[in-house]
Amino acid sequence: MANTKVDCSAQIGEGCRIEDPALIGRTYEDWKQPLRLGSHAIIRPYAVIYCDTVIGNHFQCGYFCVIRAECSLADRVTLMSRVTLEGRVQIGSGTKIMAHVYIPSRTRIGERVFVGPGVTFLNDRYPLRRKPGEAVVQGPTIEDDVTIGGGCTIFPGITIGKGAFIGGGAVVTKDVPPWTLAHGVPAKHFPLPEDLQCGNRPEFMYPQTDLWGPHQDPTWTLEGRDDA
Repeated sequence: MANTKVDCSAQIGEGCRIEDPALIGRTYEDWKQPLRLGSHAIIRPYAVIYCDTVIGNHFQCGYFCVIRAECSLADRVTLMSRVTLEGRVQIGSGTKIMAHVYIPSRTRIGERVFVGPGVTFLNDRYPLRRKPGEAVVQGPTIEDDVTIGGGCTIFPGITIGKGAFIGGGAVVTKDVPPWTLAHGVPAKHFPLPEDLQCGNRPEFMYPQTDLWGPHQDPTWTLEGRDDA
């Protein structure tokens, strides 16, 4: 970790792999508690993680991730490259968040949630258009076993209920009941197909493995590709 800066405000568990360069335990004015990073984390280059944040065991993040202050991440959370948590975000165990996802402050995400690439969560319906004291900043609440497809936009203050499935590209402007399929712009609600009612499978959510690994498809090969 020759080019990685680990501030005195970081408590790092055993067996962590932090790749150069990264900034771990970044301080700021009026910070209160050191970063607490659990054991066996994998942190890729150019990640920035602030103090006043607690991260559980077997955490994994990709390149250029930013985790600001006062976040709470349970065990076995995975953030892929260029994910931003803007502080005061809660994420439950086994949740996987794919690349280029933006999560604003005061957002709560449950256990075994899958968030596809390029999803944007919002926490203010009328940014900069309210009078002082009238601003209401509240991110969405995502309950356990939810799947959110790539490219979705999730509006402030709504709740997506347990086991719901959000189709790719949806714009979710209102609450989604548990175990419901939602898709479209704006998203409409439909009965969840029977084959999607099992919830997100722990055997895919909990292992700390590289998503490019051959375990995903052992038959995959370069044969037949023009650039092979």
